[in-house]
Amino acid sequence: MLDGRAWNGGLGALKAGSGRMMRGSLRTRRCLREIGAAIVAWFAMLGVATHAHGQAISLATFTQSQGLSSLEDNCLLQDRRGFVYTCTENGLFRYDGHVFQRIDPASGLRGNFIAAMHQDSEGRLWVGTPTGLYVGDGQRFAAVDAQSPPLSIDPGATLTDLDGRLYAVSQHRLWLIERTGTQWRTRPRFDAAAMQSTPELMDVTSAFADGRTLWFGCNKSLCQLVGDKLHVWREGEGIPADTWTSYLRTRDGTLWARSPRYIRALSPGSTVFVSHDLQGARVVTAYLDMVEDDQGRVLTRANNGLARWGGQNWHVFDTSNGLPDIGIDALLYDHTHVLWIGTYGRGVLQWRGYGQMHGWQAAQGLDSSPSWAIARAANGALWIGDELGGSVLAPGASRLTPWPLKAPPLAQETTALSALPNGDMLAAYYSGELLRYSAHLGSTEQVAQSPAYIHNMLVDSHGLAWLCTERGLYVYDGRTLQRAGEHVVPDSVLTDAKEDERGRLWFAGEAGLFRFDHGQWARIRITGAPSNQNFTHLDVLSNGDIYLSGNFAGLWHGRVNAGDAISMQHLADKLLDDTRIYFIRHDHRGWLWIGGTDGVELFNGQRWRRLTQDDGLIWEDIGENAFFEDNDGTIWIGTSNGVSHILHPDALVPVNPLEVVVTELSQGGVAQAPASSYRFDYTPEQPLTLRLATLGAPTRSNLQYRYRLHGLERDWVNSDRPQVDYPPLPSGDYVFEVAVYDPDSRELSPVVQLPLRIVPPWWQRTPAVLAGLLLFVFGIVMAGQLRTRHLRKRARALERLVALRTHELEVDKQALEEARAAMWQQATHDSLTGLPNRSRILEILAATMTTAQEHQQPLAVALIDLDNFKRINDHYGHLAGDAVLIESATRLRDALPKGAALGRYGGEEILIVIPGATPEDPAPFEALRQYIAQSPFAGDGVDLDVTCSIGVTWLRPQDHSGFDVIRRADAALYVAKTAGRNRVVLAGEHWETA
Repeated sequence: MLDGRAWNGGLGALKAGSGRMMRGSLRTRRCLREIGAAIVAWFAMLGVATHAHGQAISLATFTQSQGLSSLEDNCLLQDRRGFVYTCTENGLFRYDGHVFQRIDPASGLRGNFIAAMHQDSEGRLWVGTPTGLYVGDGQRFAAVDAQSPPLSIDPGATLTDLDGRLYAVSQHRLWLIERTGTQWRTRPRFDAAAMQSTPELMDVTSAFADGRTLWFGCNKSLCQLVGDKLHVWREGEGIPADTWTSYLRTRDGTLWARSPRYIRALSPGSTVFVSHDLQGARVVTAYLDMVEDDQGRVLTRANNGLARWGGQNWHVFDTSNGLPDIGIDALLYDHTHVLWIGTYGRGVLQWRGYGQMHGWQAAQGLDSSPSWAIARAANGALWIGDELGGSVLAPGASRLTPWPLKAPPLAQETTALSALPNGDMLAAYYSGELLRYSAHLGSTEQVAQSPAYIHNMLVDSHGLAWLCTERGLYVYDGRTLQRAGEHVVPDSVLTDAKEDERGRLWFAGEAGLFRFDHGQWARIRITGAPSNQNFTHLDVLSNGDIYLSGNFAGLWHGRVNAGDAISMQHLADKLLDDTRIYFIRHDHRGWLWIGGTDGVELFNGQRWRRLTQDDGLIWEDIGENAFFEDNDGTIWIGTSNGVSHILHPDALVPVNPLEVVVTELSQGGVAQAPASSYRFDYTPEQPLTLRLATLGAPTRSNLQYRYRLHGLERDWVNSDRPQVDYPPLPSGDYVFEVAVYDPDSRELSPVVQLPLRIVPPWWQRTPAVLAGLLLFVFGIVMAGQLRTRHLRKRARALERLVALRTHELEVDKQALEEARAAMWQQATHDSLTGLPNRSRILEILAATMTTAQEHQQPLAVALIDLDNFKRINDHYGHLAGDAVLIESATRLRDALPKGAALGRYGGEEILIVIPGATPEDPAPFEALRQYIAQSPFAGDGVDLDVTCSIGVTWLRPQDHSGFDVIRRADAALYVAKTAGRNRVVLAGEHWETA
């Protein structure tokens, strides 16, 4: 048995002989610890910053590929709806749940360099630029032009509101902006007399209002304005001479103020600011944000990273924790508890899992990766076994150290660790070694050698160590290693073991599921599962539930009974079916944890939640059996790239409710004003575009939109693009429906509906139709009367005119046929290029689709767009553009495969229909691209290099109309345009030609 006496019996003499030396060593170590504690306390009193070694940060990065055209982010703001904005040197951007979208100048916001942003108490958004001040709702902005020239807003914390009025810092003066009717009135807050009596008012650097008081940096001091009463805080009141740039009022009422070198705090009721200076801080910038997290900790910029006030001292996170070596200009702790970081040159960062997870990697002292085993010793030290050895985290330490266990030179991979009651640690290696580390002696002993590779180890409640090996099951009782269950458990691979609440042992392996029940072995017959063997992992809960996985898809669940058979049912879940399961474990709450190749699945008895790097996991490829629940209920997960410590498991399952928003609707490229429904006149050449955004899930990277247009589509369309495009719609009533789905939480947001009405042309409306019918009836009556009146007269004349009329009819017939041919050509062909126009090519597409579907033949549809065509019109004139269009049509006709058709779909877009083209041969479309790009175009006296982007798709059996095919071709064309243009993209895959 592996009890304390069995383990310690042979070590007494060695302990007695070394006792005196150890006692002296203990005194020395105790002395050093006391000195170290005193030094730490002394530094804490001084507010010295310490490095947060014990945390590897999981970051999401937003740069150009996520929509930001400028990576200098000056400020971050979240409005009341939940949208996150970032101010850059090239415009204002808003996060839509996937990427950042630039607030277009068409919205009314004209400035490029965004110096400051603020939302006032009434929800208005104020945006300050060097060229003016703007106010709006996030979609529409208007310039505050009450003054000429307009206010030039200084960079930094220079916009704030108090008592319904906005305060702005412009050219180092404090300005007041007030509402007067429908206009804004702008005036200096202090007149010449006030500035003469208080010279500090002539140099204002920042402004902040906390609902009662206006604070602002004035010269090298800090000014406070309550009503008309001004107070200047100086050195004697805790405000040293410096440029004060930023402020924060925390939940406990403390006011924090920051300058490049100083950080000071004023508690409620206090008359002196207390120093919380960050030692050595000197950051010369107007952007020095401070934010407060859920635990009341203040975060701000350090010289080379991010500093967080822990109540006694500052902890600095820098490159050793995973932050880039770049300046931080902006911070935001949003409504969903996500920390955003704006940088100068690296875009916007998200600290994923902030306050929820800590990561440990090589920079924090981890010996190596992957990590396979985790256990906490009786002395409180956390042991982590990995690929090459292991590491130990001492209680309260912020850095891992190499573990003291001395393994044999050829030992490979620590597959299991078990903490023994007397403080010793038992370690099993994949290569077969079973080692025991004596905490009392600080020595390592190899106690057994398995004849086969060890996959896992279980130390049961009786102290027996069970080894799951590649050649069956072995048990170590503290003295010898013996084969176990040889008459029932075959010599095959065993991979997992579990002891249930009744003391029964369960083992899973290639040969099936086995149970050891107080001396009795049994092989359990499994029914309902895809196989009665090839199991890899199991877990048995206290209520008798059993979970199994194996070399087959998914997770299987059953209920333990008194017999030797268990019926299993498959838990239908796509994410579980698509992952390779590496452990199945439950915690003290009964929550189920499943590690795999794509992260960790968590089930709290009611709902599933997948944990990934979006949630703060250090990596998503989980180590086999690398799960450990700590004494405090926190969870440790080993991965192939470090270890994650989940601090608050209870906070993981409740997810923020998702909300989808239609942020913009445009027809023909013209954005419409926000509305609850829309009404448009029918226009045959103006497509419809809707932009979407997601609120409530800022860190999910795999969100999917589900949408459809009632009146046009019956089935839902799934897409990860926040933009939906429709071709020009026929007249009628439609309802656009959209929801957002988060696969990780299996949550679908409520469906949002947006009614649309396309009004038919005037001649198709009811009054015009009724009027036409009345005119038609009146015409018939009048024609009858006239015919009766002149019937006799015409009868006499008919005989004389028969011969002449016969000749005239023949001439008229010929002219009519010629006119019909000309009218048909004019109605069905483009007057500029001579190609079939939009209506005609759609008719050709519909007929070709019918033929292809009837004969089950392939049909390819390509949408071609000339790259940067607007630039040709703008730079060389429309005559040059027309010449390019004519030449493009000629080249495409020459390169067109036999039997194919092409037509001008709209603008510079050309639609091509190619029967018989197969998906395996993209060459025809590459040939079309090369015909365009092969030589310059002669356009109105200049030679132009022109390229094109091509989106290609093929007819599917479920396609009902040409719009179904064109929509996919248009989506592929969108990918070609956004991927760099001058390329061919096939729907469903990317095939590029530079």
